Amino acid sequence: MKRLSLVLVMLIGGCLLAAETTITLPIRFHITQGAKMTVKGQAMENWVQPADLTGPVLAEVNRIWKPAGIQFVVERAQAEALLKPSDFTELIRVVENSKRGEEEVAGSGRTAAIGKLLDPAQRHRTAMNVYLLPYIGATYQGYANLGGNQAVIGVWTDKASRAEKPPVKALLVEPEPMKVGSLARTIAHELGHNLGLVHPDKAEVSPVGRLMGGGRQGYALTEEEITKARKTAQKHAGK
Repeated sequence: MKRLSLVLVMLIGGCLLAAETTITLPIRFHITQGAKMTVKGQAMENWVQPADLTGPVLAEVNRIWKPAGIQFVVERAQAEALLKPSDFTELIRVVENSKRGEEEVAGSGRTAAIGKLLDPAQRHRTAMNVYLLPYIGATYQGYANLGGNQAVIGVWTDKASRAEKPPVKALLVEPEPMKVGSLARTIAHELGHNLGLVHPDKAEVSPVGRLMGGGRQGYALTEEEITKARKTAQKHAGK
């Protein structure tokens, strides 16, 4: 535990561990359009602009990942229409009504519904694809495939209220220490999953908040997470 604590504190201080060279990965932001969602009376549409993503959000994502020697560069950030299959209204309803834990336990169909809305023709084959939707389900802020190159983020969230209150717009960035989280941190977290990182055990005691969660939420990466993320990032970079 002392070794883990030391690594986390060193990383917060900005030391670049196990990072002989910076690994650069392209990222494509898909600002989805065409979905109007309503939860607890709150009407929601996608409000994020390309300049938000290429400016403060990207800067914060790269600040978070700097200790690992991993940097993201925007390949494209633009508005894109969602697909409109015949059951579009029902797919939106599934997402609006999705509850925390249903997907994992019973299979709410939330991720499958969202998948039917995303245009595969807009997906970059090798870059990190980050899709921004108005809302992705109660208390959810994002999800990604372990080791993959796709993440889905909600720009409205009700996580802070545990879905007891209507969703609110997510903060673009948030000064440390973390209080409610931000769009940038959520993106950085989901990119961590794409780089092979998993959620730590919530029972694990940590002296500082960790990017991948666990007992304390924050921005830090462990030495082991850095090693794993860099190894996966090198594979992505080589594609």
